[in-house]
Amino acid sequence: MGGTIRFRRTRDAAEWDALVAAHPGATGFHDRGWLTLQAELFDWRFEPLVVLVDGAAVGVFPVLLHRGALRRPVQAPFPFVGPLVPEHRLTATLRAFRRWQVRHGVLVARYDLGPGAAVTPASAMTRAGVLGTPDRTYVVDLVDATIERLERGMKRGARQALHVAERKGVRIRPSEPGELTEFLPLVLSESYSSRGVPSPYPDDIGARIERWAAESDDVYTATALVDGVVAGVIVALTRHPVVTGWAGGTLRAFRSVNPSTPLYFDVIRHALEHGHTAVDLVGWVDEGISRFKMSLGAAERPFTTVVSSPLPPAVRTGALALRQRLSRHR
Repeated sequence: MGGTIRFRRTRDAAEWDALVAAHPGATGFHDRGWLTLQAELFDWRFEPLVVLVDGAAVGVFPVLLHRGALRRPVQAPFPFVGPLVPEHRLTATLRAFRRWQVRHGVLVARYDLGPGAAVTPASAMTRAGVLGTPDRTYVVDLVDATIERLERGMKRGARQALHVAERKGVRIRPSEPGELTEFLPLVLSESYSSRGVPSPYPDDIGARIERWAAESDDVYTATALVDGVVAGVIVALTRHPVVTGWAGGTLRAFRSVNPSTPLYFDVIRHALEHGHTAVDLVGWVDEGISRFKMSLGAAERPFTTVVSSPLPPAVRTGALALRQRLSRHR
């Protein structure tokens, strides 16, 4: 389908969020507030590009870059940040973005086509001049669900973990002031260090997220308690029909009680009670975490990571290989 595709930078948060909300593949990671917060946390440059067809806005293309004279793409510690446009416009949008890169000196760009975005066939991506590789996430479907059906859909071990945690004094409730500030950095640090890498987040990540969540109705935070002692926290983004489970977990000191299962199940319960259609548990980390997510009743969903560059194909291939290595630690 014809039409000239161009990009326009917007400062209008309402325009951005309205275009995001209109796309069925929208995630919490596409929201203007989230991207602005992350750009401030990491001192990134956020380019909020509106996609235009013959002058009419049809979608968005968020771009995150390092600051400096050389416009380098960031390796964000969260996925799905990429274009949201109508399916029949996607290939042309990817091609047009390569022209935008040339004009703005962005030699390599990295982005994702999330699980709810159109999946472009390899041949179409080749025509668009980009390279893609498959990735995966894990989604719990809530359409026509009930709590009882969700529990029955869990693996036997996960159902047992819920009951054992209850007997051992585990309780889940909404987070109280100060809990994210103190415990989110600890949870993230333990999670990343268990994979042999430091947490990419600054020390004040908990305080920043807590302040941001307090000002928004679209963030759900919960705390796991074991006999009244905080054992872990979790943060989910809830603006869209599909809830995005950003980050969370429990501290190793409480592993024997397994509060992680009821903590994650609480996010699923909250989403169901508030009319959401699904919960995305966000990404593949390793086989153990994948099994945990699937034990909660999640199904594997594909998405695509993309490297776009006007440079020769060998450069794009090398950049894609680097992205794949780094994403294993995300």
